[in-house]
Amino acid sequence: MRYVRPDQTTDDCMALMTEKRMRHLPVIDNGKLVGMISIGDLVKNIISEQQFTIQQLEYYIRGKHT
Repeated sequence: MRYVRPDQTTDDCMALMTEKRMRHLPVIDNGKLVGMISIGDLVKNIISEQQFTIQQLEYYIRGKHT
């Protein structure tokens, strides 16, 4: 398989792209191309998720959790 579905995770996409040495990955839904993601898109998403986690941990440590 050299495509992903819209419901697949960032980790799924990254694993496929790494395994197949792909820089771009089609997103297929019901047999139709609905998008294309790049390795850069995935890296940006991972960085964003990590920044959010760090921020939440900092708030927790400082006692500012909601």
